[in-house]
This record gives sequence, C-alpha cells and structure tokens, in this order.
Amino acid sequence: MVDVMNKQSSYQKDQLENNIYDYIIIGAGYGGLSAAALLAREGYKTLLLESHIAIGGCASFYKRKGILFDVGATTFSGVLPHQPLGRLFKELDIQPNLKKVDPGMIIKLGEKEIFRYADKITWIAENERVFHLPGLTEFWKELYSLEQKSWDLTSSNYMLPPQNLSDLLKLAKLSNIKALPLATKLFQPISKMLAKYNLHQSTEFSRFLREQLLITSQNDIEDTPILPAALGLTYPSETYYPYGGMHMPGELIKNKYLEYDGILKFKAKVEQIEKTDFGYKLTTAKGEQFNTRGVVSNIPVWNLTNITSGNLQKYFNEISNKFTFSWGAITLNFAVKSDVSLPSLYYQIHIEDKIPFVNSDAFFVSFSAEDDRERSPEGVRAVTISLHTKVENWLDLEKTEYERRKNIVTNGIIKEFDRAFPQYSGEEKSFLMTGTPKTFEFFTGRHNGFVGGIPHSVKQNLLSMPSNKTPFNHFYLTGDTAFPGQGTPAVVLGALNTIKRIISN
Repeated sequence: MVDVMNKQSSYQKDQLENNIYDYIIIGAGYGGLSAAALLAREGYKTLLLESHIAIGGCASFYKRKGILFDVGATTFSGVLPHQPLGRLFKELDIQPNLKKVDPGMIIKLGEKEIFRYADKITWIAENERVFHLPGLTEFWKELYSLEQKSWDLTSSNYMLPPQNLSDLLKLAKLSNIKALPLATKLFQPISKMLAKYNLHQSTEFSRFLREQLLITSQNDIEDTPILPAALGLTYPSETYYPYGGMHMPGELIKNKYLEYDGILKFKAKVEQIEKTDFGYKLTTAKGEQFNTRGVVSNIPVWNLTNITSGNLQKYFNEISNKFTFSWGAITLNFAVKSDVSLPSLYYQIHIEDKIPFVNSDAFFVSFSAEDDRERSPEGVRAVTISLHTKVENWLDLEKTEYERRKNIVTNGIIKEFDRAFPQYSGEEKSFLMTGTPKTFEFFTGRHNGFVGGIPHSVKQNLLSMPSNKTPFNHFYLTGDTAFPGQGTPAVVLGALNTIKRIISN
C-alpha cells in the first residue's frame, strides 16, 4: 500500500513538473510582449496572459466600420540602433513598417507655429527663429549630449536601480565612474538648467517646455529631473509613424513570441497570485490555474496589491503607498474627410480657452497617414486627441454628472481643434468617441484609469522607482510603473534589462 502511495506521489510530482512554466508574463503591452518574446527566444517555457482581446495595452486599438483608432500613445520613437526599440528589433530580427515624420511635431502656440525638425541644427535654428533668446543653442546642445549619455548608461547597466551588493559591484566599472557626474542630474530640476542659460525669464518658452514635458515625462519644469527631461525634450528628433496603428510593431513581436513556441492566452485576467513551494500559482477570472517558477508582471504595481497576499501584498502595498499619483487621460477619437496633405502627422495645440475638468493647457493630436489604408479609406483620416486630467475629476460621479462633464470637455476640445485646423471646422466628426479615466479603467483594467505611469520627479527620482527585480525569487516587473518608467522606449528598455537580469542569474 505504501509503495502504491509513493508511486502516485511520484506520478503527481512528475505531472506537476511537466505543467510548470518557467515564466508567466502578465499583460501584453509593449513591456510584457518584449519580455515574453525575449524569454521564449532564450528557450524558457513561457505563458503570456492578457485580460483583453488584443495586444497593446494603452497602445492598443479599436475599429469602427473599417477605420482603426489608436486608443492612446500615438508616436513611435527610440528606434535608432543604440535605443531600446532599435535594439529589440535587431535582437528579434523584425522590421516594422515605419515612416519617419519630419517635422516630428508642429506646436501651435498662440499665433506661432513651431516646427519640431528632426535635424538638431535645424531644430535649434527654429528655436532661435521663434523665441529669440540668447542661450538657446547651448541649452539644446547640452540636452542632446545628456540624451546620448543617458541611453548609453541605462542600456549598458541592466542592474539599475541597484538592489543589493552584487548589483553595486557590477556597477563599479570605469565607464560608470566616469559617468558619476550624471547622477546629480537626477536630483536637479530642468528649471535649474533653464536658469543656467538665462531662459527662465521667458514665460512663453517656459510654457512651451512645460507642455512638452507633460506629454513625455508627466511632470512640469519645476519637478522634472534634468536627465529624464533631456530624454523627453529631445525625443521628437526621431519620430516615426507605424503603419496600421501603434499596435502593429507589437504584432510582429507577438508573432516572434509564438514562433519561439511561446503560449498566449487572451481574455485571461489574473485575479490571484499565490506563493507556492515550487514558485507561484496564478488563477484567472475564469478559474483557470497555472503553475510557474517565475513571474514577469507588466501590469501596474497598484493592481498587484489586489491580486496578491501575504508578503507579496505587503510589498506592493508599500510601493503603492509611496507612489500615489499618476495622471489620467482624456482621449477623443473621430474620423474626418481629408484630401489635403499635412506638413506633419503630429501636433501639440496650446489651448486658448481653458477647458474644465482637464489639467493641461495643451492637447496632442495625431492624424493617420493619408496613404495608410489599414487605418482608413482613401480621403479619410483617423484622428486621436489626448490630454491630461486628474483621475479624481472622474471618479465616484453620478451618471448624469459624468456625462455632463464629458460633454463639456468634448465640446471644448472640438472648439479648440476647429480653431487650430480651420480646414476641418465644417467637416463632420464621424464615430466621435470620448474616453476618460473610467474608460481606461474599464477596458485596460488599470487602477483608477492611471495611464501615464509614475511621473519622473526630483522628489521621487528615477532611482527610487520600483525596480524590475523584486525581493521575491523569480518575480520581476516591467511596464510604466517600474524603472525606467513611462513611454514605449522606456518600458521596452525595462524589458530588455529584466531579461538580462534573469539570464545572468
């Protein structure tokens, strides 16, 4: 009888071993997709769980009668060979269909139009044409120098931020010692650099920078550290349009993941993560259970407090209580008839009349390319508008008040759009849809509809952000709430560094 029981026990153990994944990745946004593909390429047995019906997360899409709308982020950058997406595409041997946009953005500031040219010298000359300020050339040259050094530093040091003595020893190399002066730029706001070049007295230039930083670093000039500001303010130098929508490069990453024998499940919302003797057990909303030795979570840290218990939950509660603020977004999507070429596909519009219930003085507009038949039929453009809002403007409202606020915001944005683009003022805005933090919370599951990640801040600097390595064995984080933060290039860099950590163990 004892022998029979031992045989059964041995059989059950073998069965369990055969059904344990090396890693389960939670969330098929760009961070999760990248981590999953890189792990699968290395031969790990992986499972990617996505709660939605499509990949992309905040960079996903939806369709209305043949027109494809991006739901959030609408520009692609960081694709040069030394930058995160460029490195990822090379490692996975994929070539997304991208169109370089130059000027990468046009900023409409009052009666002025500022053309954000890709060429650095031309862009600096454009600054001097518009703002007529001494010191501009030196200011931008230093930003570009810091940008290059920042990418080099973060790309060659996967153990940032250091979590233990081993990480510190790996960081103690000559190239890093030479880069130590850069660390001070994490504790100084970009406003200090403005003062250095005597640019702080120009309210117009300060407003321009403030609104640029809000869409890249999620903060203002008084609290954004110089290093993240350098990355955020220089990114339009290399702006690309992905044909078919923001999710299309992600589709190529997904296909590579499947090529490497990775398993992907949609409509698989993780509702519980339990620590076990062999690793972790994950349970989905459908009651499916999966065993794994390791976890890579691409969902926000705030969400993890609700699906963990014990020491795991305590850890994520501590992080959530430390980082309590993130922005929400208002988005407008619609289609317009358009037979004219545009000088750029991306615009930032400074608002003339303050719009209630939003918290930025400008909004970002992206148009689909006129030759992108995957996005819209000929003669029609898909339009996405986004701007910042505090989530408390939209939480715990009666339905009538929620709809009232949404209508006010929608009408205010359309009024400003028509002022900025008079050629479309008489055109019907077809398939008009307004999204709020409640919309993002419903479709993406993100806590409170937070979409901007953790803002880059002097008060809570980059190195204090949640690390991609947690204190728990084989439990890692990617996405916009883990180092190095928000934006597609940053979350992909986080995934690259996470996989280096895993492989090096």
